[in-house]
Amino acid sequence: MLIILRQKARGKRQEARGKRQEAKGKRQKARGKRQKAKLKRDLRDAAL
Repeated sequence: MLIILRQKARGKRQEARGKRQEAKGKRQKARGKRQKAKLKRDLRDAAL
């Protein structure tokens, strides 16, 4: 019984970690998009 509970807990931890990693990826992607947009904006303003 104890082993089953331990396995279950480990599975939950792994799942939580996976979700955190996914969220991290989404945050990085969003940050990249913002940087790219800022760069475009700055270049356009410099051209004016």
